[in-house]
Amino acid sequence: MKTDLMKLVPLLVLAALSLFSPFGCSCGGGIAATGWGTIEAIVDQDVERVTGYFIEDIREEVTFAMEVVFAIVDEIDISNVEYQILSETEDTASVEVEADWWVEAAGYTRSGYAKERIDLEKVGREWLIIDFAPFQWLVDEITSFEFEE
Repeated sequence: MKTDLMKLVPLLVLAALSLFSPFGCSCGGGIAATGWGTIEAIVDQDVERVTGYFIEDIREEVTFAMEVVFAIVDEIDISNVEYQILSETEDTASVEVEADWWVEAAGYTRSGYAKERIDLEKVGREWLIIDFAPFQWLVDEITSFEFEE
């Protein structure tokens, strides 16, 4: 009985985390996986992973923008993420995402709040982001850093 309970505890913890996480379980599939995956890839400053969450048509634009951002920053943090699905069909979805952000570059920091609508399209079995525009705030904020000499 005790062994069975010990096997059950990790499953209950994962279930609880998925209920209280704003994107649901980040363990695979769906809009949730795209949302958390994109955030984690940005925080990890992983251009290839970030780009993989966008449709093929705009991956070159995403790659360039993320390379610029990641070349400037030392650290990025995105927290207090909340999202709401505004619409969802079998192959399209729109979500509104709100989050606090913090960036450090060359010893300087900047922080703020972002609230964006993000549109997605189902490609095969994956939800992919169809427009880079909702992420432009990140590029704008980073490239407008004023460094003292």
